Amino acid sequence: MPAASWSRPNCAAGWSRTSPSKRCEPAMATAPGAPPALGEPPLGGRWMLRALAGPPSGLPRRPARTYAVRAAEGGPELFLELHRVPDHPLRACYPFGAHDLAIGLVPPSPDGAGPGPGPAARLLRDLVPALFALDPRCRRVIAAPDEDDTATQLVLEEGGFSRIVEADLPGGSVVLFAAEPTGIARLSTALDDMPH
Repeated sequence: MPAASWSRPNCAAGWSRTSPSKRCEPAMATAPGAPPALGEPPLGGRWMLRALAGPPSGLPRRPARTYAVRAAEGGPELFLELHRVPDHPLRACYPFGAHDLAIGLVPPSPDGAGPGPGPAARLLRDLVPALFALDPRCRRVIAAPDEDDTATQLVLEEGGFSRIVEADLPGGSVVLFAAEPTGIARLSTALDDMPH
């Protein structure tokens, strides 16, 4: 990929656009009453995002924002999809909130990434807080790699996600991972602590 096709985010109010047009545009069309469309996450100068027309070949097409992501200092390219959970099959796996987000991550091959999950885990550690800042009403960011995709599961764990449960979807079994804002993650779920 030529260096000229990459740029740093430069749009106001947390929006950025790195398509060839260099214009800030709405992310996705939304139904009336639906949560606002997703903008590009404000990742700062550490990452370069390039919006793609769709997912990498071989992945299913869903209503999502799809990006190629590369660390500013260079390195392997990762592919990232951002979905609203109500638009994703994962909505059947847990009691989701209207603003919850699902991510799909295709980490670099082990040959190009160096030892360990490295850049993909660093991206997740920067991405999750940026997504919560982009939509303060989002209470959970989830991911669901295939049950036998241990490489992506390791990346998610090293990126700050917690393994929650295995789930069966029409396309096969997945493992549900979640990351929550600190304020929500610290709330007690004990019945005695719930307001009556």
